[in-house]
Amino acid sequence: MTKAICVLHVGPGYGQRGGVASVLEELRAAKTMFEENSIRVAFFETRGFKTTKDRLLFLLLDLPRFFLRVWNDVDVIHFHVSARGSALRNLMLFRATRMLRRKVIFHWHSNNLTECIERSNGWFKAALREFIESSDDAIGVSTEMATDIRQFRKGASVRVIGNCARNAEQVALQGPARAIDARHLQPYVAFSGRFVEEKGLRDMFAAIAILKKKQRHIHVKLAGAGEKDRWVDLAQQLDIVDCVSFAGWLTGDGLMDFYRNARAFCLPSHGESFGLSTLEAMLCGLAVVGTRTGGFLDLVKEGETGYLVETGNAAKLAEALERVHDDPGAAWRMGEAGRQYGLARYSFKSVCAQYISCYRELRSP
Repeated sequence: MTKAICVLHVGPGYGQRGGVASVLEELRAAKTMFEENSIRVAFFETRGFKTTKDRLLFLLLDLPRFFLRVWNDVDVIHFHVSARGSALRNLMLFRATRMLRRKVIFHWHSNNLTECIERSNGWFKAALREFIESSDDAIGVSTEMATDIRQFRKGASVRVIGNCARNAEQVALQGPARAIDARHLQPYVAFSGRFVEEKGLRDMFAAIAILKKKQRHIHVKLAGAGEKDRWVDLAQQLDIVDCVSFAGWLTGDGLMDFYRNARAFCLPSHGESFGLSTLEAMLCGLAVVGTRTGGFLDLVKEGETGYLVETGNAAKLAEALERVHDDPGAAWRMGEAGRQYGLARYSFKSVCAQYISCYRELRSP
């Protein structure tokens, strides 16, 4: 009988949320599928570095605990790394891993890897480059992210493995979405994400203001959390308060209903490593208006499943929003094409199969 490969996933825990945490939740749900392929998965949660207490607990508790966990029958350590804090934590754990001669995967979940390295101090810059270069395999969540990694890998393997969205996939498997005219009483464009500058909210609000001046009243409903007061103030300054509403932080069926009742989805992000909310919206049958960056380039087929505009171009964003809003039939066809594309390329089973292939190849002599 073939000995099972034991893979330890290292990533955020202790109540942290965000893109990487979502990926780890999907991987936890795939435990049975992995076991059917002779792969045992385990998880080592890292805590945030926001407080002195957390940093001390990491050094005094997490580092020794990690060393003991890796020593105990682990074949592959799969590091899930992002620019915000986790790069430093994972780098320290990576050092311990190399002492034990285990196989290592560097999995990058953020934008601007080059910028992250170049802005670092001398020690961290060199150590992070070594982390990327000497890992036994590397994964980028989109083609653009994998391209960023390759410049530090000296020809070594770099894979592209996107994310999946099981809740939205279950919605997609129910069949085509309702006709747009049969959805929510008040048509709206959906946004889902953090209320921060890099998500392109300023560009979106400017686009809505442009349309309002043309007597085109398009309503945007935002789901998420963050600096809400700041964006309410901006909406007041632009005189679009009547065109913007906030739905709060949504999860589960509430988030799926939010997508299914919308006319289209818009995320004019300045940088999106993958775009999980975009995939969720596509699987729920929405046409997408996004930007020509990161994961959008993999997810959105221009003119077929949505439209992409240059980052920061509010005028072009307004044009794209107007097109999907004013032609419900075309928007529905784009949404249906996106649903089918999402199921074909980013299903739970197909994404997990790519991980399984990666682990088996690492185990091979």
